[in-house]
Amino acid sequence: MSNKKKPITKIEQPKTQSRAAQLHYLAQLRGEIEEEKPKLNKKKFAIISAIILAVFVAGLVFCNIQLNNIEEINLAPAKYIEEHGANGLDSLNGSASMYMLGRVVAITGMVIYGFYALITLLQPKRRKPNRSFWGDFGIYAMLLIIAVLMAFPLVFSVAASLKPLDELFRFPPKVFPDHPTLDNFSDLIVTMGQSWIPFSRYLINTVLITLIGTLGHVLIASMAAFVLAKYDFPGGKTFFSIVVTALMFTGYVTGIPNFVIMSKIGIIDTYWAIILPAFAAPIGLFLMKQFMEGLPTALIEAAHLDGAGEVRIFWSIVMPNVKPAWLTIMIFSVQSLWNTNAATVIRSEEKKTLVYALQQIQAGGIARTGQAAAVTVVVISVPILVFILSQSRIMETMASSGLKD
Repeated sequence: MSNKKKPITKIEQPKTQSRAAQLHYLAQLRGEIEEEKPKLNKKKFAIISAIILAVFVAGLVFCNIQLNNIEEINLAPAKYIEEHGANGLDSLNGSASMYMLGRVVAITGMVIYGFYALITLLQPKRRKPNRSFWGDFGIYAMLLIIAVLMAFPLVFSVAASLKPLDELFRFPPKVFPDHPTLDNFSDLIVTMGQSWIPFSRYLINTVLITLIGTLGHVLIASMAAFVLAKYDFPGGKTFFSIVVTALMFTGYVTGIPNFVIMSKIGIIDTYWAIILPAFAAPIGLFLMKQFMEGLPTALIEAAHLDGAGEVRIFWSIVMPNVKPAWLTIMIFSVQSLWNTNAATVIRSEEKKTLVYALQQIQAGGIARTGQAAAVTVVVISVPILVFILSQSRIMETMASSGLKD
């Protein structure tokens, strides 16, 4: 047992006479509250961290320059041997390993200290930390690894679209281009301009199909989900069970039945052959019903007592409270309709979608590999942009989450 006494700290009596301040003062006297640690000066810490990281970056740049010089000498060693002899070349190659080690140390130090500084600066103010520094470090490290794995395909696609043709065929492939260029996008525009159907026509077709299909899908799914979630009627549960069962079947399974139905009603080779199946997608109805079941029935009953009709209740109460649900459905619908080529139901070239036209360019062979990489970026850009613009509203808490029936 250690008899070491704690250092005596001066506890100042609060100037205010509020009860909370007096209780805190008495608790400090009894030793129930530990002395607060001095606050971190984040501005000073950020300046020091920037200086330390700059030193690491300078060391990395210096090592890279030296290694590049050594590599150039090794490509043409005759002149260097003439001036310094064979021993000079051996000693130069020996120092290369030291520079490589210095580069590894610089990168490692930059990553570890940068991560530590980031955690320290972003750490929120809290009275008693829930975790230690290493607990925070482990959680942030895991989240960083997951974020890198999820972002890597997108980064690689964008980087590939900026590579010249010789770098696209390099093995092993590099993630980032050595000589970035926009030639792939300019070649893509030239190729699309040579088509006998204007590029703008394909774009208008796709935008029209995506807008009408998405709006109709959200509207129909929301109205059907409202009835299934808040009203009991014969066959309601059976109908919803059919909707849940339909979630198991992908578009490849339902492609032939859809084509037969569209052919029977005579809308093949029209935009409606793509739009009508989008209206009936089961994923939207399923998600909306699950969200609407969490909406308190008391809100709807109170609206009925105030004299509101069903349409008013649906537009003014239900839809604003399930905004995260229909925004999520919009993302799924936009992604599905924007990426469809509709080659089985659209036969006229002037009604083809943008993705169909871009896929024809991708099928042009090795000479169009760079354009194919640019096509990938063009196709994925719109769904990603829609998600970025609406992600804050999707993640927000529903207005009725704190209410209970």
